[in-house]
Amino acid sequence: MPTELETVQFSFSDVTGHEYTASKDVGVRGRIIAAETAIKSFDIGYDGEDHHIMTEKIQTDADVHGDTVNVSLHALFRDASGHIDDPYGGNIEVLIISETE
Repeated sequence: MPTELETVQFSFSDVTGHEYTASKDVGVRGRIIAAETAIKSFDIGYDGEDHHIMTEKIQTDADVHGDTVNVSLHALFRDASGHIDDPYGGNIEVLIISETE
């Protein structure tokens, strides 16, 4: 069974007060049997001043729908105050690994 590799890019800025969440649909050639995601690259930081980092979280997942993979992303960047009150942003590239018929 063939393995397909695709990438999808998520870019965001000025996120404050909550975790960043997004999803994108990616078409793959053939009927998908299974799919997984992995973080290929990331560059996340505060939009303003320098801060001490308390939490950095990046989580991806894949849901299969026929010949399409829905890639979801959750990202969080929190400083040592414990609050999510400082604007953050970045770029995250996600690798999609799918097995097709």
